[in-house]
Amino acid sequence: MVIKLVIGCCNYLFGEGVKKLLNGDRDVNIVGIFDEAVDFKEIVKLNPGMILANFNIFREFPEDFAIDNQIKILLIGDRRLCSTAYRQIPELIKRGVVGILPPGTDSGLLKKALKAVSQGELWIERKTLKDMLTSKNLSEKMADLTRKKEEVMSLICQGFRNKEIAQKLNISEQTVKSHCNRIYKKIGVSDRLQLALYAYKMWPEYIPNVLKQK
Repeated sequence: MVIKLVIGCCNYLFGEGVKKLLNGDRDVNIVGIFDEAVDFKEIVKLNPGMILANFNIFREFPEDFAIDNQIKILLIGDRRLCSTAYRQIPELIKRGVVGILPPGTDSGLLKKALKAVSQGELWIERKTLKDMLTSKNLSEKMADLTRKKEEVMSLICQGFRNKEIAQKLNISEQTVKSHCNRIYKKIGVSDRLQLALYAYKMWPEYIPNVLKQK
């Protein structure tokens, strides 16, 4: 079955480049290219079976756009999207996303992904799936931490020393050390640096906004 594809990119020139990559594929029929200025009703008129779009374009779609019009969406992932995708995938799927292409995707992988999702498969790179499982596992671990341990963990990730944490939480320094050791054991790390790096990746709310912006 030929895939009726529409390409959506913030940069129209980039969309034309993708079209040229796919022009020789008999299984793909590109029926249109659009950018941010598009009227979504015009896309529906093209009756596509699938949209290949970058994340900035996708965010402009009405929430039920793809579901209401029975259109599959394959996202062109950048590093920012792929680093957080494991926390967004359930919501993305609800909005019609059937796959996320990793940043290093070449034309061969793109064609393979298009065929896979057209046949009803999800296209998500293994690393993202692994991060999803790791995140779920961490969530289960975090659920068992007491409020005080969560506060200690947050302050560790903000760079405070044990003495400073003790002062802020009005507890003894020895109690802080005890909390730290239990957190390390629970999360599966050996020191505060590993904890901070792990939390930055898997639990970003423990990192101050000023650090995340650097």
